[in-house]
Amino acid sequence: MLKFRLLKYLRIVVSLLVLAGFLAGFSSLAVWCGEAAKGEFLPSFLRALTRFSVVSLVLFAVVAASALLAGRFYCSFCCPLGVMQDIFARLGRLVSFNRFRYKLQPNLKRTRCLVLLIAVLLALGGWIVPLGLLDPYSLFGRNAAGVGQALFIEGNNSLYGRVDSVVPLEPRPEVPLLPAALAGGLLLAVLGAAAYRGRIFCNTLCPVGAVLGLLARRAFFPLGLDPDKCMRCGQCVKVCKAGCIDVRNRRLDTERCVACMNCGAVCRFGAIRFGRRPEKEVPPEEPKQEVDRGRRAFLAAAGISAALALPAGRLIRHSASSGKAAGGVPPVMPPGAGSRDEFLRRCTGCGLCIANCTGHTLKPAFLEYGLAGMGQPVLSFEVGKCEFECRNCSNLCPTGALKKLTADEKHHCRIGEVRYYRERCVVVTDGTSCGACAEHCPTGALQMVPYRDHLTIPQVVEELCIGCGCCQYICPVSGAEGKAVMVHGVAEQTRAADPHRVLEKTETEQPETEEFPF
Repeated sequence: MLKFRLLKYLRIVVSLLVLAGFLAGFSSLAVWCGEAAKGEFLPSFLRALTRFSVVSLVLFAVVAASALLAGRFYCSFCCPLGVMQDIFARLGRLVSFNRFRYKLQPNLKRTRCLVLLIAVLLALGGWIVPLGLLDPYSLFGRNAAGVGQALFIEGNNSLYGRVDSVVPLEPRPEVPLLPAALAGGLLLAVLGAAAYRGRIFCNTLCPVGAVLGLLARRAFFPLGLDPDKCMRCGQCVKVCKAGCIDVRNRRLDTERCVACMNCGAVCRFGAIRFGRRPEKEVPPEEPKQEVDRGRRAFLAAAGISAALALPAGRLIRHSASSGKAAGGVPPVMPPGAGSRDEFLRRCTGCGLCIANCTGHTLKPAFLEYGLAGMGQPVLSFEVGKCEFECRNCSNLCPTGALKKLTADEKHHCRIGEVRYYRERCVVVTDGTSCGACAEHCPTGALQMVPYRDHLTIPQVVEELCIGCGCCQYICPVSGAEGKAVMVHGVAEQTRAADPHRVLEKTETEQPETEEFPF
C-alpha cells in the first residue's frame, strides 16, 4: 500500500511537471520545452517515418516497450491531455462533495479498434485531420495554440482604445473561429466526460490509447489483482478512473488500465500488485455460441471502413489543390514544409509552430488548404511577417512535417512569390512617395526604379523573393482588393537565388554611360 502511494505521488508530480512544461512551450515562455513534444507517441512515430529520425524512433520504441513491459504508464505520466482529464476528474469529485464514485465501465474494444482503423486509413489516404483531432497531444496543442490565440485576439481587440493609457495595444485581425471552436468543443467534451466518469475518451476514441492497450494486454509485468488477497471490498473500483476493475470476478483489465496507481494506494489487503496474472485468475471460458453477431457486425463495419476510408482520404486530399486564402491567393506554408501534398499528409495540426511564431503570422487554416488541411498552420501576412532570422517552426515541429532548416536554408527558402499590383500602389493612385516594401525586404527582391515626377515604384526581382511577407505586412494600402504587394503561396518550396550574385550580375549588365564633357 505504501509503495503504491509513493508511486501515485510520483505520478502526480511528474504529470504536473509535464503539463507545466507543455504549457510553457505553447506559451513561448520556454521554447525549449516544445522539444518534449518530439517524445510524444504519435509525433515520434510520424517523425521516425518521415524524417528517418533515429532519436524519434528510439523515443517511440521506449513508450511502446514500456507498455509491453508494465502497461500504459505513458497515459498517466506523459500525456498532457491525460493530465488535464485527471485534473477535471478531481474537480468533478470535489463539486459533487465526494459523493462521486467510479464504477466498472463496459469494455468498448471494438469501438476503439474501429475508430483507430478509420483514422489510420484516412491518414494513409492523405487526410490526417481526423487522426490529428483524436491524437491526445495534437488535441491538447490545437487548444493551447489555436483557441489560446483566438481568445487573446478577442481580448486584445475588445480592450483596444480602453486601456491605451496603461497598456498600448494595437488592433489585430481576427482568425477563423471555426477550427478553434471545433477543437475547443471536442476538448470540452473530453474534459466533461472526465469530470463525469474519468478516462472515457482514453478507452473509446483515443487512437494512442487503443494501440498502447493492445500492447499492454500482453504486458510482462502488468498491474493486476490477486484473487487470493482480494476481499471484494470495492474500494479500488471507487477510485479507478479507467473503470477497468471487475471486483466481482476479481479481475483488472490491463488493456484499459492507465496505471494511475489509485487502486493500489487504497487497497488495505495488498491485492493490487505487479506481475504476471495467475492462471486461476483467468475466468472460465464461456460456452461457444454458434453465431457471434457482435463479432460479425464488427468485421462488417471494419470491412466497409477499409473499403471507403482510403478513397475518401484520397478524395479529400485532392481538394487541397483548390484551396485559396482570402482574395483567391494561394496559401503560404511554413518554411520547411517542402511540397504541399507531403506537408498536409504529415502535419497533425498540433499548433506548436503557431504558438512559437515570433512574427505572429502563423494561424490555424480554415479552408485555405481545403478540407485536407483544416486546422493546419498557414501564414497570414495581414497579422505579421515571417521573421528572417526565426526558425522556431521548423526546429520545433514534432512530426517532421517541417524539415529542420539551417540559418542559410531558412534565408533562401522560398515559401511564396510576391506579386506587385501597380494599379493599387499609392505612388500611382495618390502620386506620393513610398518605397516601404523595398525598404523592409530582407533579400532585395524589390528594387525601386524611376516612375515619373521624381517618384519611384517597386520592381520585383523574382529570383530573390522568398515570400517572407515583410513587403505585404508593411504596405500601407488597404481595401477590398488587397494590398499593392501580395505574396502567393507555392505548391513546392524551392531555394531562392543568392542576393549578392544576382545584384552583382544586374549591375554588370547595365550599360555604362559616358561622362558629360566639359
